[in-house]
Formats: sequence, structure tokens, C-alpha cells
Amino acid sequence: MYNVPIIYTFVFLLHLPLSRCADFDSLSWNTFSSNGLGLPSFIQTMTVNDVTLFYYDSNMRSTPPYPEWVKNTAAEPHWEEAIADIYVDRVILSVALQTAILEFNRTGTFSEKNVYQTYGHCDLYPDGTIKASLTHAFNGNDFISLDIDNKRIIASVPQALKYKRIREDDIIYHESLVSFYKKYCFDRLRVFLKHAPQLSIKNAPEVRVFQRQRAGSNILICHVTGFYPKAVQVKWFGADFQLLDDEINDVLPNGDSTFQTRRSLIIPEKGTEDQLYTCVVYHSSLREGNITVTWDKEEIPFKLPVWILLGCMFMLTVVGLVTRYFYKTNATREQDDY
Repeated sequence: MYNVPIIYTFVFLLHLPLSRCADFDSLSWNTFSSNGLGLPSFIQTMTVNDVTLFYYDSNMRSTPPYPEWVKNTAAEPHWEEAIADIYVDRVILSVALQTAILEFNRTGTFSEKNVYQTYGHCDLYPDGTIKASLTHAFNGNDFISLDIDNKRIIASVPQALKYKRIREDDIIYHESLVSFYKKYCFDRLRVFLKHAPQLSIKNAPEVRVFQRQRAGSNILICHVTGFYPKAVQVKWFGADFQLLDDEINDVLPNGDSTFQTRRSLIIPEKGTEDQLYTCVVYHSSLREGNITVTWDKEEIPFKLPVWILLGCMFMLTVVGLVTRYFYKTNATREQDDY
């Protein structure tokens, strides 16, 4: 099996969203067909709130096995249908890929590396509001999308008109697809939320605010780590500050199934004595809804001389302990000899 993070990296390059916001539950599918990329010709993942429940690619000898939590529960028929959809989706994406290659005239050398991807999701909000969408992309650019309310397919580019007609002419499939995104995927989401144990695991974030000096500017950093699931919101509140735009603010894995992120801002060098700068973190694991940390102006930034001093103190402590050990050892030997 191919490494799932590799697939997610590829999906990110296609500019299709993956992560949900913190205030709703989401069931999503990423499916793509490709050639010339060193990947399986067909890949499909099903996730709930950034947790992968289902992965399949065309190099696998069999379909994904049934997890224990699926067996003999209301989730079983949903899982069975997800397995059955693999074979349908493989045919559909193969046709889509070949149609797009011809319509964009990517023949000859240009036909060697192409990818066709679909991203579908249904979102369930706490107040009962539901939203769903389905988007197709060819080589990273929008191709077609499903207008669920009006039961029609929208071509994003002229080259997609032929494939739009192919899909709409298949009336039975088209009607079932619209019906799925109007109702059935929300039923599936509710069932999975109830029965999948990995969806109930939550770790609260640890939040720290500290100051750094950089190129003559005062930088305040709000570092958030150790949280799960991935969805998190970090906001700064205060006056006369500028968010640091040149910093990567992605949510990154820690390597232990938790995540970390940071948000930084620039504050004026003077005139901040009466100002408060507060970092507020929102995460689904927090019973109170958020963690609020205000910058302590008395904190002394750690600079190089401080680290050197701490290093010297540490070395002196080690030398003292070693000297004490040898002294006690020699004293014990002298008493024994005596």
C-alpha cells in the first residue's frame, strides 16, 4: 500500500481542500486516476474529520477489510456500499481522464503525465445545517462541479462540455449521485460518528505565548501543540499589531498522532506598555470552548548569552556530581582497606 501522507501531499498540490473547520463534522472522499506519475492508476480515500477510515488503490490485491466496529452495526451497509462504489468510480474516472486528455489535446508527449481528481464532501453543523459539494479537477485545475440543488453539472472550462454531457446523459447514475449528496451521505456521516471509535479520541492543545527579536522587530509567537483532531483555530487579539505573513501557518504533525501550529505577529517596539496581546485557541476537545493566553511582558526573551550561561551551569553541575561520586568511591575504598 502507498503511504497515505504522500497521497495527501499530492492532493494539496491540486489545490483541493482537505481540512475541515472546527465547528462541524465532515465526511469526504478524494479519488483520482492518473498516468505517468509513478502512482497507482486509481486511488480513493474516505475520511471523517481528517481521520482516514478507508483507503484503496488499484495495486491492492483486495478491497479494504471490514473493521471490527463495522461488523453487525448500522455502519455495515454503508461500508458495503463504499466497497461497491470502488468499481463504479474506477470506470467513471478512467473515462473522465481519457476524455479530458483528448479535449485538451494532450496527446503524444503531453499524454504521459496527467491526473483527474474528484473531491466530494458533506458537512453537518451543530444547528442541523447541512452542506455538500462535489468538484472535479484535471491536472490541478477545476473541470466540472455538481450543482446539487438544480440537479445539473457545471462545466468550468469549454473542454469539459463533452464530459458534462456524458455524465448527464447517464440519467440513473446522475439521479443517484444527486440523491446521495442531498441525503444519504449525511446518514452515513452520522452512523460513522456514532460507531467509529477513532473519531471520539481528542487531545487538548497546549498553548504558550513568547517573544522573539528578529531584524529589529518584536515578534510575539503563539505556539499550539499536542492537539487532536487536526482542526484548530488560533486568533490574536490586541491593538497596533501586524500578522507575520511570511511565516508558514499550516497545521503540522508531531509524529505521535497529534498536531502543532503557530501564529505570529509584529508589535511596535515602543508604546505597548498599556496594551494587551492575547492568543485565543479554539478546539473541539475544549469543554470551555477555548484557551486564552495573554502575553506576559515581564518575560525575558532567551538570547544566545542566556543559553551559554545555562550551558555553563549545566556543565558545572555535571562536573560537581562526577567529582562527588569519585570522592565517595575513594573514601569507601580507604575505609575498607583500613
